[in-house]
Amino acid sequence: MKIFLRRDAVLLLSLLLLAALLFLVLFLCRGDGSGEWDVVIRYRGETVRRMPLDEDAEFLFTSDEGVNRIVISGGAVYVASADCANQVCVHHGTLVPADAGVDFISCAPHRLLITLERRDGK
Repeated sequence: MKIFLRRDAVLLLSLLLLAALLFLVLFLCRGDGSGEWDVVIRYRGETVRRMPLDEDAEFLFTSDEGVNRIVISGGAVYVASADCANQVCVHHGTLVPADAGVDFISCAPHRLLITLERRDGK
């Protein structure tokens, strides 16, 4: 009794090739994140600050809920420190333009959201 047939091997190989092709297409279409980007900081849904991503800066965001230290450095943005209990925003890491379509940094206890947007509004 054969457990692994030739057609099973062909099917498995076909699925692996399809997965590799899909990965390659997604990787090539992702882009390099080049272009002019802004860091957009929203508090309670309102935009409170917009800063260029290509200029290194540090911003202390203070609200009734707490304080976040936001750092822009080397074309990336991250939350360096926060006085909230869970520290999810600090542990998120950096946000770079290549991730801008699907990523954000959020500090739920402070009702803070950080995203990247193209300067031309796209």
